[in-house]
Formats: sequence, C-alpha cells, structure tokens
Amino acid sequence: MTGTPSPAPRPVPLACPALHERGFIAAARRLTAPDGPALRPVTLGGGLRAWAATDPAVARGVLTDPRLTNDIREVGGPVQGFPDRRYPEDFFAHAPQLLSASGERHRGLRRIVAPYFTAAATERTGARLRDALARIIGSLAGRDRIDIVTDLALPLAGATAGEILGIVPERCDAAVTAALAASGAVPGSEEARSAHRVFAQTVLHIIGAARRSPVPTAATALLHARQSGRIGNAELAGMLGMLLIGTVDSLSTVVPAGALMALRHPEVRHGLGAGHGGGPAYTTAVTEEILRLNPPFQHTGWRFTRDDCALAGVPLPRGAVVVTSVLAANLDPATWPDPLRADPLRVDPLRADALCADPLCADAPSADAHRRTAAGHLSFGHGPHYCLGAALGRRLVHEALTGLFRRFPQLSLAVPLDELTWHGTCLRRLDRLPADICA
Repeated sequence: MTGTPSPAPRPVPLACPALHERGFIAAARRLTAPDGPALRPVTLGGGLRAWAATDPAVARGVLTDPRLTNDIREVGGPVQGFPDRRYPEDFFAHAPQLLSASGERHRGLRRIVAPYFTAAATERTGARLRDALARIIGSLAGRDRIDIVTDLALPLAGATAGEILGIVPERCDAAVTAALAASGAVPGSEEARSAHRVFAQTVLHIIGAARRSPVPTAATALLHARQSGRIGNAELAGMLGMLLIGTVDSLSTVVPAGALMALRHPEVRHGLGAGHGGGPAYTTAVTEEILRLNPPFQHTGWRFTRDDCALAGVPLPRGAVVVTSVLAANLDPATWPDPLRADPLRVDPLRADALCADPLCADAPSADAHRRTAAGHLSFGHGPHYCLGAALGRRLVHEALTGLFRRFPQLSLAVPLDELTWHGTCLRRLDRLPADICA
C-alpha cells in the first residue's frame, strides 16, 4: 500500500454485558461516539487485536466485502494474532463450517441444510416446538419461584436442537450442557480440553442417531452429503457442532435477556401481554426491539483481509482480523434515536418476515422485502452469512416471552439486579434469572 496512514486510535476493549444499561452506555460511548472512526481498533478477549466495524452501513459493507474472507486458509500468509491468541468462543474460526467458509465452499455447505430452514420448514418446526414450549411453560404452574434460564430457556434450546438435529429427547439435556461448556471454556485450559472431548462425543452421538433416523433432519442431510463425498468428516462434525452451539447459545442468551427486560420495564411487559391494543403486529415489534437490544452474539465471527486494502478509509494489511460489532451497530443513534429505549413503534412489522429471507430458499420473500430491511438491526447478521435459523429463532423468542408473561402476568424478579451474574464475551449470558410467580 502507498501513503502514510494516520495514527490509529488507541484500542478499546470490546466486551459489554448485554442488557445491562451501564454496559450499553459504555458500549455507546466507546464504539459509537460521533467523532470516532467507523472502523476501530479493539482488543478482544484473550488479548487478540482486531478491527471492529461499528457504523451500521460500514458493518454491512464488511459483511459483504469480497476483499474479506471468513476462511483463514484463503489469506495465503500469516494472520495477525492467530492461532497464538485466540478468543474464548472461537470454535467458529477454525472448525470447518458455514461461519469459517467463504465463496462457493460456503454456498455448498449452506445448500445442504437450507431446505430445513425455509419458511415452510420453519412453519412445520415451529408448530412442533410450540407444543413443546406449551408443555415447558405449563410445567412451571404451581411453583412459587422459577429460574427462567434453567426452567425455560435451556429446555427450549434442547427441544429446538432436538428438532433440528434429530437428538433423542433423553439426550437433549446432555447436548445442551455440552454445547454451553464447549462455547464458554477458555482455550488452553484443562476445562476447555475436557469440555471439547465431551462435545466431540456429543457430535458423534448425533451422527449415530442420524444413521438410524427415519426422519429427515439437517443432521441426516449432512450425513448423506458425507456419504456421497460432497463433504468430509471434518465438515460433517463442524457443521453439526455449529448448528448445536448456535441453537443453544442463541436461545439461552436472548430468552433470559428479553425476560429480564420485561421484568424491569413495564412497557415491554405490557407489549408482550395478551391485552395490548396494538395487536399481534405490535407484540412482534416488541420482540424485534428485544432482539435489537440483545443480539445473540455481540459481534460477528472473524473475517480476514485477503490482501492489503482500505476499509472505511482505514488502511489494513493482509491478514488483519476484522469483526462487526453488532451491539454497537444496533445502538447507532443516527439509525436508532434514543437507542437504549425499546420502542416498538419504530420497527416496521414487515421486517420480521423480510429478515427471514434466504436467497437459497425457494420460498424466500421478494427483492422488495429485502429492500425494506435496509435499516433493520444486525442481530442475525447480513449478507451471505445471514443466520439460517433467523426466522425460527425470532419466532421462538417471541413465543417463549409472550407465552411466559401471558401465563404468569405477575411474574417478578426474585433477586436484586446486582446479584445477577453474566458470563461470556462474544455472547453475554445470564447464569440464572430467578423469578417469583405471584398469584
């Protein structure tokens, strides 16, 4: 590259607790200050230095820029910080699966499982999970206190993983536990080695169940692709691991975070309730604001510059690590005035349908629907790597929260707010969320 780059701003940490106002304000100040660059140097967990896109338009550009790749092997040279300093939840950087693939390799992997995430497939899966969710919420009746994490979010995550991957019911709890341990362990520790051994065994159990299953699932589709030589053993295991971790981490993060919002803010609880005069569209918009303020992952997976280039006016060398700060983009005050406030009236109810579009799906919404999402939040990503399960995920979050607060309208937080604990970095998950069921 030619020219002398201007001095880079001092790196800032990129780890903000979701749903905690003080964390949100810190994120907004550090990452969305009006006089700051749209691509900022950050220090990730474990000390990894990277660049974070914080402006929504720049973030969308990063997520679609062909000069960046998700596949570390395409860089053709050293990648800064890899593999010596690795981020705690970096399964997605090295396992061969959708989020670490680009171009035709990515499209090929996506085509294998896309039929299980079309609008029609989501409707069928959602109907079965609606029954499971009703049983989960119904089982809470008659109790004085519940834990929304362990009694609602984790059972729902297990049921969902079971539907998508064909995990037999008696193994769902163990699969959830294995996924949580594998995604949350610090690399290099004995805890991480043990967690990944258990997780590998869980993936093998899923493969075994797929071999015997008479019901087609995403797991059987991947197994058939392996048997026909379209993918190898590593891709089979990586894709199954990605689907399991993505399902479990997303639901176990967003459902408790949304419930805590409702417990703390009467207007959110009212919007989720059965009697709101705005009707279903308003309630859907409330859920969409919950998703904006509580993205399943606070920033996207790694992207690497293929060659020297400039992004948003910032010169970067080949092998630079770039991430999109989903949380910062979702808090951009120019796009979302008063961004920390959950305001369903600013959400176009058509977005929830439009955002489920997948260009590989035969029943994807039209191009007009895509254009309507241009100003939408980035909680499910953007571009070729837009989350396959977005439509199912937003549906489950919506039904879990509306079902909970309609069944228990007097639900209240059972402990002081400062006693709640969070963990994780890329995601920020509540360890527990005790709530009292008042008569």
